[in-house]
Amino acid sequence: MFFKAIAAATLASVACAAQAQSFVTLDGSLDSGARYTNNGHGAAITMSTNGWYMSNRLDFRGQEDLGAGWTTGFTLESGLNSGTGALDNTTGILFNRLSYLKVGSPYGTLFLGHQYSIAHDIARDIDPMYLAYPTLVAAAPSNSGYHFDDGAKYVGDYGPLQVRLENALGGVAGNFADGSARGIGLQYKQGFISAGSGYIHRRILIGATYDSDDFYIAGARMHFGPVMLGGGFMDENLSSTGASAAVRTVNYWAGATYDVDPFLQIGFQAYETSLPNTNGNRDQALFSATYRLSKRTFLYAESDYVRFRGSYVTNTTLNPQKAQRQIGATVGINHTF
Repeated sequence: MFFKAIAAATLASVACAAQAQSFVTLDGSLDSGARYTNNGHGAAITMSTNGWYMSNRLDFRGQEDLGAGWTTGFTLESGLNSGTGALDNTTGILFNRLSYLKVGSPYGTLFLGHQYSIAHDIARDIDPMYLAYPTLVAAAPSNSGYHFDDGAKYVGDYGPLQVRLENALGGVAGNFADGSARGIGLQYKQGFISAGSGYIHRRILIGATYDSDDFYIAGARMHFGPVMLGGGFMDENLSSTGASAAVRTVNYWAGATYDVDPFLQIGFQAYETSLPNTNGNRDQALFSATYRLSKRTFLYAESDYVRFRGSYVTNTTLNPQKAQRQIGATVGINHTF
């Protein structure tokens, strides 16, 4: 009888777990290839990378259905270098890309933890290449902060309008503003068009002083059958203090993709990064082709040309070899699982 009772209790617990409809999955992306660059001061070929076309990542995801339209879930995401197997950061943070808990409801979804900023979410949604080639182009790394620690983000859908609100705590004793970030974003999705805009205000540490940083983003993407068109701009303004000068960075981009058939896609993107305060410019053009071998695996190739002008040539932090131009080409394979 004792063993029968134990068996009955075990079966009951399994049934309750199944009724809760909870699950945990493992997924991610591995991207490996080779890149050639030549800036007039020498040529190089490299393979070690965090991902050329798509960032290498390993994800643990889970979700539980609480009923009545409510859910809870989590995401833990780690980045890695496919060439060496090392983490894609120098701080040794395991889940450096994402580590958040989310609560879904009929009124929207709340994300709590280390997560992407509103600027990243909007930029990815209006870019016709969905922020492909993140280590090569300006659109991804120029997003204000890219990730926020200790963040709370709300996303709600109201018909074709999507509202995004976020607040990241600074954690500075005696001052709630320093180290914090707050933002708002609006997106409109209807038919062939997706448009969005956002604003983020941060107080970031520069040297020993916290400075104000204001970031604006706006753009749109349009879909006409096999053709995708998109473009936008990002404007970041870091205020001046006695220890540092004001820095303004403006990014513009526009591009298009064309699905030749269900397997082959070609694309073109143009980017300009402008530093109005120091009269510097970085212009880039990129051509891309991807060929899908299966639902999860595709080959890619790209060629790009970059021209540096003004302070982008003289500033050794931005351009260590003071090159005036650079050509590059990349080929690789990407597999998602």
